[in-house]
Amino acid sequence: MAFLIYGVKKATIGIDEIMEKCPSCEVDTFADAYITCDYYHMFYVPIFPIGKEVSLFCQKCGLKRYDIPLTSRTFKNYKELTAKFRNPWYTYSVPLFFGLLILTAILVSIFV
Repeated sequence: MAFLIYGVKKATIGIDEIMEKCPSCEVDTFADAYITCDYYHMFYVPIFPIGKEVSLFCQKCGLKRYDIPLTSRTFKNYKELTAKFRNPWYTYSVPLFFGLLILTAILVSIFV
């Protein structure tokens, strides 16, 4: 019987202050943004990222909104946020390893 540990983990990839319209205050105000990345892992080694979420905390009224998906429909400065907060390189380590392994096997079969 094989024992396999797998699942989804959440990691914080950045904290920033952004201008966003608060649904409680109904004004554009600064909010503290905590950007997190969900990634699939196996044996606690990240395999690939799944998605990004943002938790916002309004600095004016204190409204807290958790786990808002980071999409172009939910944030008007989506491109700026995705460019600033990229997934960590190690979340792509396993696909990169297998890609290099396949590339090496192809090159060896061609030149040998």
